[in-house]
Amino acid sequence: MKKVFVFFLLAVVAATGIFAQLTFSGDMYAGVQVEEYFGKDDESVTSMLHRKEGAPKFNFVATGVRENYGVKLDVTFQTTNPFNLNGVYAWVGFLENALRLSLGKISDPVWLSSLDSDHEEKFDDITGFRVDYKVPYLEGLNVGFAFTVDDFDAEKTFKKIILGANYVSPLFNAVIAYDNGNNARLLFGFNYTGMDDLTSAGIQIKAFNIATWESTVYRGRLEINEKVGYRIMRPLTVSLLMEQVFFGTPNTDPRLSFTLEGSYRILPNLTGSLGFGIQSADLFNTQIISIHPWIEYTLKGPALLYAEYELSLAEYRSGSFHRFGFGIDIKAF
Repeated sequence: MKKVFVFFLLAVVAATGIFAQLTFSGDMYAGVQVEEYFGKDDESVTSMLHRKEGAPKFNFVATGVRENYGVKLDVTFQTTNPFNLNGVYAWVGFLENALRLSLGKISDPVWLSSLDSDHEEKFDDITGFRVDYKVPYLEGLNVGFAFTVDDFDAEKTFKKIILGANYVSPLFNAVIAYDNGNNARLLFGFNYTGMDDLTSAGIQIKAFNIATWESTVYRGRLEINEKVGYRIMRPLTVSLLMEQVFFGTPNTDPRLSFTLEGSYRILPNLTGSLGFGIQSADLFNTQIISIHPWIEYTLKGPALLYAEYELSLAEYRSGSFHRFGFGIDIKAF
């Protein structure tokens, strides 16, 4: 039934798009990576992989907007997955667009923190509908709720309600969201933005499988991420990213990681960066140490070239590797 719902919305988007002013955008990613694990065979593998996006990928977005309503189509073409429908939905605004209702496979998350990874599933990346409201008497505050459509079963749908709120101000932004489905999930994020040279000062807390916290199958997980970044001088920026992951299953070790990075703008279009990371099961048992230098060269327009090297030394030699990669990003064309 979800597929029927999505294709129905796709037809609505196509029909509505005829009457709307359309805009098109997209981005492309491609790269080559040579990776070698240290072990008995020391065998190297060459792959067509981008440093962050994986296999070569092309994202395409078409948007149609007219006054207080609009439609959006968001698809990805990738060599490992030729066609992936990220989003196809329609929205309509009320009360001078302060109140917005979105319906379909929604791909524009509202409830996310500044530390959310682009590759993580967002709470309101759903197939269903979402209502968000910009509170008029408190500028920057947005509250709302969403439902995932589950075979048009009203009881199942209402049990999977998602509640969220975010606030944006000149000094900070914050978000909180709760998903009653998926064994219950919780998100909290806060980022301070009140200093020009402070590029990042945020914390993100996520809890998963709250309803089955101690289960060995759908075990609970608490993720805490902190990031601090500071521009020491115009060309030099340093940052520290820390992550702690705790599990609900008894007698399970946590997972900890610390990454220190520095970036220096060598030339107007050329930046060199160096990262140093540590992963461990506790504060006294280092399992993986990584060193990651890379350079980026910005071309005219939205294109960026990169080259990188990473050396990862694991506690056990068979898990150690090094890799070299280069590629291109073309964003927002």
